[in-house]
Amino acid sequence: MANSLELAGRRFLTAVVSRLIRPRAGEVWSWAECPPERILLVRHDDRIGNLILMKPLLQGVRQIWPEAETAVLIGPRYAQVYQEEPEIDRLWILEKRRILGNPFLFFRFISQLRKAAYDIAIDCSHMHSFSLTGASLTYFSGAPVRVAYDRENAATFCNLMVEPLRAEHHESDILLNLLRPFVEELPETPIRLHLSQAEKEDALQKRRECTGDEGVLLGIHIGGRGSKKWAVERYESLIGKILELYDISIAVLCGPGEEEEASPLRDRFGDSVTLFDDFDLREMLGFVSVCDFFICPDTGPMHAAVAFDVPTVAIFLEDRWKRYGPVGGQHRIVRVSPVDGEEEVLTAFAQLVSQRFHEADDGHEEKSGEGGRD
Repeated sequence: MANSLELAGRRFLTAVVSRLIRPRAGEVWSWAECPPERILLVRHDDRIGNLILMKPLLQGVRQIWPEAETAVLIGPRYAQVYQEEPEIDRLWILEKRRILGNPFLFFRFISQLRKAAYDIAIDCSHMHSFSLTGASLTYFSGAPVRVAYDRENAATFCNLMVEPLRAEHHESDILLNLLRPFVEELPETPIRLHLSQAEKEDALQKRRECTGDEGVLLGIHIGGRGSKKWAVERYESLIGKILELYDISIAVLCGPGEEEEASPLRDRFGDSVTLFDDFDLREMLGFVSVCDFFICPDTGPMHAAVAFDVPTVAIFLEDRWKRYGPVGGQHRIVRVSPVDGEEEVLTAFAQLVSQRFHEADDGHEEKSGEGGRD
C-alpha cells in the first residue's frame, strides 16, 4: 500500500512539473560545430555500485573532449567514491534532506549551478526508469544541450534523446551509450578506480595485519540489500570449507548495522578470520584493492573489486548478472538460492585460485626460459 501511494505521488509530481516546464527545442546542434568547454553529468544516487559503473562514461567524456571541464552532480552519501578520480574536475553535491527542510537552498544551489554555464548536461539515471530528480536537475542546469534516454517524460526536460538499447547490456555500457549522439564509435573504457598514495599505504598495512609479510588474502563481503542478501549461515559454511582446503588468510567485511550478523563468524572461527566492521568508504575501497581474491554479493564492494582488477566471485540471488555482474575472464558469477549454493561458490573460487597460480607458474617458466636463451 505504501509503495503504491509513493508511486502515485511521484507520478502526480512528475505531471505537475512537466506542465510547468516548457521544453526548449531547437538548441541542440548549436554546439555541434565546436567542442564543449564544460560538461555536467547528473546522477543523484545513493548507491556505490551505480557511481562506480559510471566510470566508463566519465572516461569516455575525457577521451572525446580532453580539454573540457567535467563535473558530476551526485548525492552526499557516497560522494567520496569520486575523491581521487582524475576525470572529474568538480563535484556538485546536492543534499536532498536539507533542501526539503529549507527550499531556499535549492534555488541557491540551482543559481550557482547555472552560473557554471555548462554546455552539455547528461541525465545518467536508469535507462528504463524515469527519474524526476535527475531530469529536473539536468533541465535546471541551463545547459543548451541536455541528453537523456528517451523514456516517459524525459523529452519534457531534455532535448537530445538517446534511443534505449534493445538487447540486454551491461549497466556500464548503457551509461557509456549516452555519448552515442556525439561519436560514430564509442571509446573502449574499462571500469577503474584510483586511490591516493596514503590510502594505498594504509591498505597495505591492514593487509599485513591479516597475512603477515607473505600469504594470500581472500576478502569476503557479507552485506547486501533486501533480495541481494545471502544468509550469514551460507558464508559460515563457505568459509569453513575454504579454510579446510586452503592455507589462506580471510578478511570479512560488513557494513554499518551488520556487525551483529557477523558475530557467528567471529564465534566460530576466532582468529582464523579477521573481521572488519568499522571501515569508512575510502578505507573499504583501499582494503578491497589489496585483496588477492574477493567473494561478495551484488553490492558496491563487488564493483569496487572489479574496478581494482581483483579476481572476484560474484554471488547473485536474482537474474541481474548480465546487467550488473563483473565482466572479464578473471571473474566468476554464481547464481545461488537463499538456502544453498556454497558448493557452486567454492568451485568458482577454486577456478580463480587455479587460474591465478597457473598464470604465475607460466610467468616463472617464461622468465627461466629467457634466462637460458641468454
